[in-house]
Amino acid sequence: MTDTALLAPFDDDVVRGVAGTNSVDEEQLRSALADHQRTMRENPGVEDLVYEWRKRFDDAVLHRTPETFFMAVRESVWEEYGTHLGLDDYLLAAVVAVHQEHVLRETAVDSSAIGESAVALVVSRPSSQ
Repeated sequence: MTDTALLAPFDDDVVRGVAGTNSVDEEQLRSALADHQRTMRENPGVEDLVYEWRKRFDDAVLHRTPETFFMAVRESVWEEYGTHLGLDDYLLAAVVAVHQEHVLRETAVDSSAIGESAVALVVSRPSSQ
């Protein structure tokens, strides 16, 4: 699976802008985004994750398309991914910012649905699903 496929839900301009705003290397940010998507697909899998988050969090799925889930999860989910992927705080913040920006840009998502205790997360579905 190519990084291009893993990065499909993310607009290049957003990734570039977030990298600049957060003073992180753009390629390092792209790599972290791809690693995160790969991890969700491989362990335990997109559909299993979404099912688990639906059970754990109220209104976790904000919108879905055949290719992508737009989610709202607790900050602890991101902390776990950051630890698992070995991301420092700056890179993790940039990864989260990219996800947040993409959820907020999705016109089908009511941004107020994210709430104060939730953080946005974009989950790309493998094309075989």
